[in-house]
Amino acid sequence: MTPLLALYRVLSRNLLSRGRLTLIGMLGVLSILVAFAINRGNDGDPGLDAGVTFVWFLGLGLVVPIISLVLASSSFGDLVEDETLVYLWHRPSPRWMLAVAAWASSTTVAIPATVIPLSVAGYIASGFDLKVFGASALAITVATAAYSSLFVFLGLLVRRALIWGLMYLFIWELFVARVGNGAATLSIITYPSSILASIADVELAQADRSVLTGILVPLIVSAIAMALTTWRLDNVDVA
Repeated sequence: MTPLLALYRVLSRNLLSRGRLTLIGMLGVLSILVAFAINRGNDGDPGLDAGVTFVWFLGLGLVVPIISLVLASSSFGDLVEDETLVYLWHRPSPRWMLAVAAWASSTTVAIPATVIPLSVAGYIASGFDLKVFGASALAITVATAAYSSLFVFLGLLVRRALIWGLMYLFIWELFVARVGNGAATLSIITYPSSILASIADVELAQADRSVLTGILVPLIVSAIAMALTTWRLDNVDVA
């Protein structure tokens, strides 16, 4: 495991730039402020539905995928852009190990950066309901892990992955997937949304899967994305 940890440390240091940390901090603070506004706007008792809707729309719909995209697409994307991927690529370690290190480095930053502020914000927005806090924490963790694996692959696959990722999020995840059942089945957001809705016992659009399905499908997506990343590393020209 020593080569994996070494790769993880290198990639983690590369992710922790001042600009990314500032963006993460701003989104976290914004989430908390909006949650307080929802709470105060309903005389301190907005109800469970308000908290769940807040986490679903702002959290799972915007903050989670954007933070995951910014971090995960940069894991390899930055190295591809400045042509330094070759130094990691030539290390005597399996390609899958490099793929896992990229995913792990992005998720260990993205998960606490999303789960903590958004779960607290959902708790506040719901009028301090612990059920919303727990449901939000699990749904956001699953969503962040799945999005991160997908965007690690995207960062290796194309240049300007941030732009392509934003197009995917706003066109597919936030628009197409929310208007049709067929598209929702192929959308990541459907599954963590189902976790949130099922545990909190609140109805959400296109969120009618079971908790088990809501967990398993994103895990399968992550495994496929990691396999594709490994394949890409085996075939990419980094010279």
